[in-house]
Formats: sequence, structure tokens, C-alpha cells
Amino acid sequence: MSRHVAAAVVAVSLGLGAAGCTTLDHAVAKWWWFTDMANQVSVKPFSGRALLDSAQRMPAPGSVPITGHEDSLDLTTDLAWLKNPVPPTPASLQRGQILYNTYCIVCHGPQGHSDGTVVPKFVPPPDITQPPTQQRSDGYLFAMIQEGRGIMPKYGDKIRSATDRWDVVNYVRKLQGLVK
Repeated sequence: MSRHVAAAVVAVSLGLGAAGCTTLDHAVAKWWWFTDMANQVSVKPFSGRALLDSAQRMPAPGSVPITGHEDSLDLTTDLAWLKNPVPPTPASLQRGQILYNTYCIVCHGPQGHSDGTVVPKFVPPPDITQPPTQQRSDGYLFAMIQEGRGIMPKYGDKIRSATDRWDVVNYVRKLQGLVK
């Protein structure tokens, strides 16, 4: 056996032996030119310093809170106590129309007459311009958007802002002719 082949066999044997004794990450970390994600300049989670740093940082503007949740609303009641705090201003109606056209139009149709593009494939939703829906309170419509019921899925996880849901309620009221 040549000297080069013998050296290669010894090197491979030593490498395999070392790999069997430790994880690859630890073996690679012994060489200064290799790095891994564990050995970097960063705050280590659950370390004392990380807990101090996270307690002092404020959330970024527009971030979604993770410390709480919205209360569920009971759709078996009329929810008349839940008042719409958003006046039907032109800006609210415009925002409501954008959201309606994004989420609601496929079932309820452009004018709310349950003639959306998916209606032939599913059970038709109610015509939201008719008296049964007109007689519902704003709070009920808000809760229906948030919670869903029957064939209507919940949209509270899609239309996340309560203000946006109230804007949709205002726009539905406009489709019903109750808001100018």
C-alpha cells in the first residue's frame, strides 16, 4: 500500500471515529472557519438577559397582540346591546366596500342578493337586503362576521380589526338602503 493511500485510510478512520463520538455540529465547530446558528451573536431565549431585554422592548407598531383574545359572541341572541361605534362616513363605507368585495361578494353577490359566483356550487346564503337581515341589529351582523354560523364561515380571523368589521356592517346597511 502506498504512503498516500495509507495516510488517507488513517485520516478517514480518524474522521469516522471522531464523528461517532460527537454530533456533527460539535465536530464542525472545532474548526474556526465553520460556524453554525447556535454560535452567533444573538440573545439566547430564556436566558436571564433575554428576559430583561424582552420586558423592555415595546411591540412594533401594527403588530398583532398575542396576550389575549376577543370574546366569543352568542349568535343565539340579537346582540342589540353591542352598538356600532363606527359612524357610516364615506371613508368607513369605502373601507367596508373593499372588505365586502374581498370576502363577502363571492357568496352574497355585488348587491347582497345571494348571487355570488360560488352560489351555484353551495347552499345559497340569505339575501342580506331583505327584511330578516335588515331587522337584525348591527351587533348581530358584527358577530356573524366574527363568529360565522351555519354555512357562513367565521371571518374574524381574516377581518381582524373590529373597526374593519364595523365598516363591513356599515356597507351592508348601505346595500340594504338603510344608510346613504
